[in-house]
Order: sequence, then C-alpha cells, then structure tokens
Amino acid sequence: MANDLETLRQRLRDALFDVNDETWNAGEKDDILAMSVRRLSQRVPRPLDPTVAAQTVTLVASTYFYAIDAGIVSVEKVFYINTDSDRIGYLQSGWEVVGDIVSGTAKLHVAPLTVEGGGTLQITGAGRYTLVTRTAAQTNAIPDDYVPLVLAWARAESYRRLVSDRARFRQWQQSNQVQNVSINELLQMIADADTQADQEWVSVKRWQKPVIGRI
Repeated sequence: MANDLETLRQRLRDALFDVNDETWNAGEKDDILAMSVRRLSQRVPRPLDPTVAAQTVTLVASTYFYAIDAGIVSVEKVFYINTDSDRIGYLQSGWEVVGDIVSGTAKLHVAPLTVEGGGTLQITGAGRYTLVTRTAAQTNAIPDDYVPLVLAWARAESYRRLVSDRARFRQWQQSNQVQNVSINELLQMIADADTQADQEWVSVKRWQKPVIGRI
C-alpha cells in the first residue's frame, strides 16, 4: 500500500464519517496526519538503507562539508569506499555532523585527509517517516503495520478539536446523522481512540531504533 498523504487522508475521512470535509477541512486533516506521523518518527525512527543515493556522499577534492539528506535524523556511522570501489570499512574518526539535523540543514564535515583520498561515503543511521513517497528506491512512507496507530492518534486529535469548538461540534452533529452523538459520547470516543492507539503502540513498540553492528 502507498501510505502517502492522499491515501491516509481518505482513510481518516472514512474513520471520522466526514468524507466531504464538512467538519474538518482537507488542510486540517493533513496537519493532523502530519503531526501523528511526526509522533511516530519520534518513537520509531526509520531505518536507513546506506546504499541508496540519499544516504551516499561522493567526495570532491577541496570540499569538506556535504549536505545531509533532510530525511535523516541521526548519523550513527559512516562507511568508506575508495575510488577503486573497495569497501574499506567504517571510519573511526575524521567526520562529524554540524548544523541542525532536526530541521534538515545539517552537514557532514569530513576531514581533509579522507576527502583528498576520494571515494564514497555511505551514511548509516535513522530517519523520519513522512507522508511523501520520494522515489521507487527511497521511500519515507510509513509501513502498513504502523498505519492503524497513526490513524488512531489522528482520530483522537480530530475529536479533541471538536470538544474545544462547540460551534463546530454542533455543525458536526447536524451533518453526521450516522452517529449524532452528544458531547459526553464524544468524550468517550476520544477515550476509545486513545485506547486503540495505546493498543496499537503495544503491538509495534518491539520495533526499536536499529542497532548498528560491527563488521
């Protein structure tokens, strides 16, 4: 399944019985989904494939700072491949991450001795999930197993916004004849969504931040 923004927005519409965006507009649903996916990334970082282009740095003579892909949130190790395509091994020193990696503006600072030798670096670490599929080889989309958790978070947040906006709640009551719930029932729906999220989290929390082995 392509778990991009359009797909998850439609699934959230169905879950909220708001297929025509009468109560929550499409932009608000997108914001809520993005917030839920960020929450997922903070709990379950996305394992990186160091062999794809986004995690690969080609060394250029006299260039010592290289942009780190915005999808990366931590750099654990850097693997060195020389100009003869020999896989030398992980660099024990001679590199550092500078700048703000959270905002996506960080750079990999490489020592002059390594740069002058030429070759390629492969970054190993963890990234963030997003609602955008970038290429066939590199995707930031969340796995199917995590979709119910993200939707439960999004559903609970959507209902909370109704509680704080009574006018919109009344509008929702009028347009949503399928449920037509009271404010107390809405509070219970929030609790149910939170409970579902907790249950989904228990089922996926075994997926921890990847442990980097040694070669």
